[in-house]
Amino acid sequence: MMELLVLGGAVLAVLVVLNLLLTFALIRRVRVLQEMVSKGPAKDPALPQPGDAVGAFQAATPQGGLLTDEALQSGVNLVGFFTTGCHPCATVRAQLLESPPKLPLMAFVEGRADDPAARELGTTLSAIAQVAYITEADSVAKAFRSAGYPTLIRVENGTVAAAGHQLRDVLP
Repeated sequence: MMELLVLGGAVLAVLVVLNLLLTFALIRRVRVLQEMVSKGPAKDPALPQPGDAVGAFQAATPQGGLLTDEALQSGVNLVGFFTTGCHPCATVRAQLLESPPKLPLMAFVEGRADDPAARELGTTLSAIAQVAYITEADSVAKAFRSAGYPTLIRVENGTVAAAGHQLRDVLP
């Protein structure tokens, strides 16, 4: 009987030690995750970086106007890239329409003006922005190195000041 009691105590001691080791491993992992969260989300490396110059571009608006890099050479402007069928684009668009930024906004919609979905997106954005329709091969996409949709870029005096996929990434 005594041997059984000693064996049970030994098994219990081993289980307690294993539980303690697992607890320490879990605490270590939680600390690593806390450090990752405190640093904030990682920036998308494909986005233009602060200090990058805006390249030359031209894009025609549906009204016959022309959006060029010249308009961004002075002052502070916001540039946005949107596409159809993009839930994050719809969220950013709703935020922009609900509370338009104080900055002049150029919105580039990926697609053709004769595509009903692209036209609807461009029409809603035209209430707060100058809108042009582009393709991925256009000079606009090359000038900004837009990285996915939506991409928002704050341009100050022809230079990228901030870039991100959400308004909070770019608005001062």
